Amino acid sequence: MIKGYREKSYILLFAVCYLLFAVSGCSFRPYHKETRLMMGTFVEITCQDKAAINGAFEEIRKIEKLANKFDPISEISRLNKDGQVKASVDFIFLIKESLKYYGLTNGAFDITVSPLVDIWKQKIKEAEEKKSAFLLPDKNEIKDKLRLTGSDKIIINDAEQLIKFAQAGMSIDLGGIAKGYAVDKAVKRLKAQGINSALVNAGGNIYSLGRKGKRKWRIAIRNPRNPQKLIFYLDLENQAVATSGDYEQYFISGGKRYSHIINPKTGEPVDNGIVSVTIIAPDATTADALSTCVFVLGKEEGMNLIKKINHVEAKIITNDDISDNR
Repeated sequence: MIKGYREKSYILLFAVCYLLFAVSGCSFRPYHKETRLMMGTFVEITCQDKAAINGAFEEIRKIEKLANKFDPISEISRLNKDGQVKASVDFIFLIKESLKYYGLTNGAFDITVSPLVDIWKQKIKEAEEKKSAFLLPDKNEIKDKLRLTGSDKIIINDAEQLIKFAQAGMSIDLGGIAKGYAVDKAVKRLKAQGINSALVNAGGNIYSLGRKGKRKWRIAIRNPRNPQKLIFYLDLENQAVATSGDYEQYFISGGKRYSHIINPKTGEPVDNGIVSVTIIAPDATTADALSTCVFVLGKEEGMNLIKKINHVEAKIITNDDISDNR
């Protein structure tokens, strides 16, 4: 009797579960998570459809192919080498968005800072190879490279789909915006495949599509000086978040920490007391670009910028905040 009762109970339980699954759609389907090394970082996509995940990665790969400075056949490499390029729709969009933030920040967001980034990276490489102390770039060398900067020297010919440099020797770097755009493209592909619940994370550039079950997606933000500790959580739904900081890519010389983010005005790493900037925005492109903008501008100017933009929020952590909360 007991055995038969249990069997019937299991059958009934299965029937109830099946009915609930049929009524609620995909809510009982397990989430799949896949991570790939792309765009110089780890890209992670979480959703309930493995095939859809592959499609989303395809979109990210497309953006990687056009924005990878180290790929000689990418659009950005050909532009940097030849001074002009026949551009795709995606590449033109990235350049136009970059010019928009260049204007909004009075030049604080500047993709033509690439020659300056290169000389700082070269100094780091030399120190590592020689196992010697890091030597700062010569002031005159920085001054020479500053002459090659200024996004107002980028010319876009929409009719011919051409992007040109107004000055020889210029080059660009899309590291402050391309990952965010790649995330947005992946999300667009997921939506086109009927997905309404997913999380796309490209090295900290994150978009939360819908909810995970009944709850919003919870994103943990680490302490910039102590990665083992969390400093706050964000609960997001159909929103993006991105963080820029001096804690993942940096070097220390003479006891001083130097950020990998270069100030286009000085040609030197940003040094304004900010440790990290987290931006919450409606899309990942905006979040990615604004996190860099605010980091370069500094706390006061950065917050003034954020106040002018609808549906955007910033969380800024300074050295003082860290020293108070260690």
